[in-house]
Amino acid sequence: MTAPNINIIKDKLKPATPGLTMASMLLWGWQTEFLIYAVIMGILLEVPFFIKWRINFNDKDINQLADLSGILFFITIIYVFVTHSFQGIYKILELLPFALFILMLAQNYSIKNSIKTSALFISVRRLGESAGEDILFNTNISLPYVFICLISASSGNKYNEYFFISSSLIILWVLWNLRAKHYHAIYWLIPVICAICISFLTQQGIQQLQDNVQTLFLRYMEQYGFTSRDSNKTITYIGALGRLKLSDRILFRVKPNQKITPPLYFRESSYSKYEHGTWRNIKVEFDSVQKTPLKNEWRLNNQQNDTEYFDVAISLLNQSSIIPVPDNVNTLSSKDISKLETSVYGSLKILAREGLINYRLGTSDLNIVEAEPVFDDLDIPLNYKNDFKHVAKELDLYSKTPNQIIDSVARYFNDNFYYSVSQDERYPKGQYLTKFLFKDKKGHCEYFATATALLLREAGIATRYTIGYSVQEYSFWQDMYLVRARHAHSWVKYYMNGKWYNLDTTPSIWAPMEAEDRMILEPLMDLISWIRYKTTGSEIDFQPKSNNWLIGLIISLLVYLTWRFYNKQRINIKKSTQPYSNTRINRFGEDSPLYPLIQQLEQDADKRLPGETLGKWIKRILPKEKTEKYLELINYHNRYRFNPISDKRKDKKLIKESLDSLI
Repeated sequence: MTAPNINIIKDKLKPATPGLTMASMLLWGWQTEFLIYAVIMGILLEVPFFIKWRINFNDKDINQLADLSGILFFITIIYVFVTHSFQGIYKILELLPFALFILMLAQNYSIKNSIKTSALFISVRRLGESAGEDILFNTNISLPYVFICLISASSGNKYNEYFFISSSLIILWVLWNLRAKHYHAIYWLIPVICAICISFLTQQGIQQLQDNVQTLFLRYMEQYGFTSRDSNKTITYIGALGRLKLSDRILFRVKPNQKITPPLYFRESSYSKYEHGTWRNIKVEFDSVQKTPLKNEWRLNNQQNDTEYFDVAISLLNQSSIIPVPDNVNTLSSKDISKLETSVYGSLKILAREGLINYRLGTSDLNIVEAEPVFDDLDIPLNYKNDFKHVAKELDLYSKTPNQIIDSVARYFNDNFYYSVSQDERYPKGQYLTKFLFKDKKGHCEYFATATALLLREAGIATRYTIGYSVQEYSFWQDMYLVRARHAHSWVKYYMNGKWYNLDTTPSIWAPMEAEDRMILEPLMDLISWIRYKTTGSEIDFQPKSNNWLIGLIISLLVYLTWRFYNKQRINIKKSTQPYSNTRINRFGEDSPLYPLIQQLEQDADKRLPGETLGKWIKRILPKEKTEKYLELINYHNRYRFNPISDKRKDKKLIKESLDSLI
């Protein structure tokens, strides 16, 4: 049926203009990889701008849809926190547009093009008819939905100039439609564009300042234990691994497809520059590895085939993380990983969901390619130069071949030093390597690896300090190797004949010695960790990650809602009553008794100019002797109209009294 003209809807918020919702949803979809959903949802929300029929929803219908949205979103929150732990807050932010989508559909396809606040807030709904107009009113949620999409897009963690420009243009679009029309557009555009430019430059400056402060902080403060290694593993300090060795916590699990001879080294990163008790890399750039088409696999060497593989289960605290891998890693396969990058130091960085993930490492006969030595790989700090010259002369390293140098250095540390589990030197200060070499002759793997690397450099062999884990503890009842925090280890990589080789001078007794200090509750904690692994982990597979369950849920809901409201009364509305054409904001104070007087004065004298205040207008059209009372009246009106804390009843009474005195 065709309905008569519908009254103008007086909402608290203006609706979004055509295309604005679609633009914000496309940005959200691009940033969070929900682009297909964003396109479909955006089209469904934009269609009402181009059709005339609407559905005659009543308040009960809207309340039911709101309750359905709330229940579905609550279930989603529980699911996300179970699978992602506390890190799931970012995933929940990504899913916010789904939470209000059903309500947005109901609003855009309804006659009123708005919903009551009772649908959004149960507390208002409980008040019923007793709720006042200040809390129970119709409102359009399309603009809040636009900003929800922007917030959700920001959680996608793909910050770049394009995201900033896109979000700024959408905000500019919103503000343009809300601007005061009595000012020329150019006067509005100039300060807004300046504000956007300043915010962009400020963001870039803050980012640069953050990078510089982080580098400076890590360089001079990390050795005192205020923080751990950074997420890209570009810096580590002597004592970082010593702190990890205090913990028996299981960090990851390794299951080989065939028998291995432990220990097996899984490295994270290597370092070239050493100074002030800190190993670091001046600049590390990561290059993306192309994913194998139609498979969840990344191949690091296309000329090699896998000879064996390891299934690894690890818990990630960050989406972007360096993962431990053997030197001869050839392929990486996982449904939990979306991106793989490698650095010139042989580190592998992945982009994956937080929480427990699984990946398979295929190995070959060749090690992953690392960059050739640079100047830093031969550099020795000046304060230790004489110490290592003394040791090199004592071992006669200057007259030996590279292979003889390696053998001599390995024997030197094996015959003259021993491993210590003491934590006294966790945060060394001063010439601690001198004390290690000539006095105590004991320490952690960090001391052995650092001293070995610098001694080989003194003999002319390029070296890198390497950190990672020693895979050696096999659990028979779990049928896999357990890698604990105490298995964190460091060793040396040296360069010879065009290749990098491993050298570990730490006495092999280090692992059994540290195992002796394990907690008495370790078996119980292992059982709890295993249960969590079995309940929240996923098996390795090579099928592409699917979101079919989400597609099925959305389709099922749309089918149900279509059937549910198919028999509702559909009404055709005239084009002049389209929700975006004549909608106006019902602002508080528009019932001021002054407005009839203003209309009368505009008829009798002259109309107000664009941007002209009431005071200036009165002074322009009335004689000076009459303006005083009018200005007093305008003062009462402004207080009633704009002051949120004034006594409105009193102000309205004063306006009426002033009007009576003018008659």
